[in-house]
Amino acid sequence: MKMQNMKIVQKWREYAGPKDERLEAENAKIYEFGFILLSFGMLALLAYQIIAQQVAWVHNGANDAFHLFASPVDAAMYAWLFIVMLICAVLQTRKGYVDTNRFGQTDHLPAGYFLLIAGITGAASALAIAAMRCIAEAQIVPFESIFWAANLATGVVFGVMIFAATFGALCLAFYEAKHRRAKIEAELDATDER
Repeated sequence: MKMQNMKIVQKWREYAGPKDERLEAENAKIYEFGFILLSFGMLALLAYQIIAQQVAWVHNGANDAFHLFASPVDAAMYAWLFIVMLICAVLQTRKGYVDTNRFGQTDHLPAGYFLLIAGITGAASALAIAAMRCIAEAQIVPFESIFWAANLATGVVFGVMIFAATFGALCLAFYEAKHRRAKIEAELDATDER
């Protein structure tokens, strides 16, 4: 039995009335913004936990200061976040778009745009990683013992890697979207010829 044929669903539709498309569009924007805030906030917390654990390991005497996952529930929470974000990314790519950028509708690879997005992402990541390392170190050792240059260098190295990964992921998403759109158009042309 389909869900829309269930009596309780039909009663709810009678009570709630017809759907308002404007309200649904506004709700979708709100949930999208909330999902982005939740996702990036949790990813920042995970990155901070990993960085704090590594910084504690570097400063030998503070090995017990941070543990990556305080409980198995923490590990499950981050695993679930990763799975949900991966599913969203795959579904968006399969539909031919990522966020609001319609990759499947673009004729040529927008390399300049991809380089700009990857550059902003890499630079922001480099600064965030360096700042997180300094903050984590300030919690463990005295202020004068913080490795400022090493933290900045680590941030730059990770920023370059994130730049390359972001550019590669955007290019891959573009080619996947183009392939998917071509496949859909071929299927539509085949049905039109019948």
